[in-house]
Amino acid sequence: MDNAPYFYRTILNHLKEGVYFVDANRVITFWNEGAEKITGYKESDVLHKPCHWNLLTHTDVNGVNLCQGRCPVAKTLVDGIVREEALFIQHKEGYRIPVEARILPMRNMSRQIVGAVQIFSDLTPNSEHGKKMKALATLAYFDLVTGLPNRRYIENRIGVMLTEYTKNLSPFGLLLINVVGFKTLNDKYGPQVGDQVLRSVARNIAAGVGPDDIVSRWDGTRFLVISPNTKKTLLLLLAEKLRVITLRAANLEGSEDVSLKVSMSGTINRLDDSAVSLQQRLANLMQQSESHDGTLTLDED
Repeated sequence: MDNAPYFYRTILNHLKEGVYFVDANRVITFWNEGAEKITGYKESDVLHKPCHWNLLTHTDVNGVNLCQGRCPVAKTLVDGIVREEALFIQHKEGYRIPVEARILPMRNMSRQIVGAVQIFSDLTPNSEHGKKMKALATLAYFDLVTGLPNRRYIENRIGVMLTEYTKNLSPFGLLLINVVGFKTLNDKYGPQVGDQVLRSVARNIAAGVGPDDIVSRWDGTRFLVISPNTKKTLLLLLAEKLRVITLRAANLEGSEDVSLKVSMSGTINRLDDSAVSLQQRLANLMQQSESHDGTLTLDED
């Protein structure tokens, strides 16, 4: 029938399972709505891009990346064998999703392999095992005191954004915020009040950023903010706003005898950056900030 492609696309888009096609070079040529819902990636994010560009980052149960050497799709493209595997794929927000994947070869009229299709189901809602894995994944990526994403989550997110930057050249900024003097407050009033201060700081920072910004608890008394699609002038404005907000939240009523301060550092990513170089630059700038009584230290580049 003349409208066969539209007919088949409509059927595939009504499936709960994720479905995507790749050509012989593992470039994604089709991405259904089920794949969008499971992974968070829209069709426009992935279409015409190689699937091994760390988009989904297929890993096994031990966290080993399969995309570079043990990719089941690549194997099926070579030998034509149908494969079924339990894998993890990476959601656009950085956390891992347990899936059951089935990979089939696509052949032309001459029976030559010209591509492959992967059909994958989210195991999370469909089994007790999946529910437990989802619960553990949530705990692994969130800080229990503040409810914010933790360092593990944000490091994954930075890695994703660095990969995206090589394609779209849309810079992002990082702000590191440290509550100085917290130990004195914690020792004087106890950990319960200390946790209350941290939660107050977390809520205020989260309320003070833009809708696309990400706030996380980096470690101890430090919070990290990722601000996408930004530049130095905008990052400076955001930093000053958050400095005031954080300082106000950190000094609780009734604890005037314990004065808390805020140190901040910030940077915009560069083309040659890695997650390690970004973190090291932020740490160095934070040392400069703390040596200048908490003044915001922003990378000059």
